[in-house]
Amino acid sequence: MIKSVLLTLVLAMLVEACHDKFMRNGASCYSGNNCAFGCHKGKCWSQCDGACCLTSNCIGANMKCSDCVLPEWCYVVGNSYDSYTSCTEDKECGPYNKIKFPYFYKCSGGCSV
Repeated sequence: MIKSVLLTLVLAMLVEACHDKFMRNGASCYSGNNCAFGCHKGKCWSQCDGACCLTSNCIGANMKCSDCVLPEWCYVVGNSYDSYTSCTEDKECGPYNKIKFPYFYKCSGGCSV
């Protein structure tokens, strides 16, 4: 009985985590939405679910991520007039950064593989 409860907890933790491909490449993980994020070539990016929304329960504007087989990502913005958000290091690009993302935290375009 105890073993099955522990196994269930471990499996739940694995499902609710950022995509391992991003994490192996040094990305940060925001536990609030289970999305990996970082800074790439001076632009903030985030893990996202595009094609995976066809098979998972995507929650639109909340940008909640699943551990999809396809490691999808997008550049993110925090206002309606920028096409990307500039950065110099990964930690600047989390959705909790209200200076860079004052109004929202969303993809500036579609998800890419």
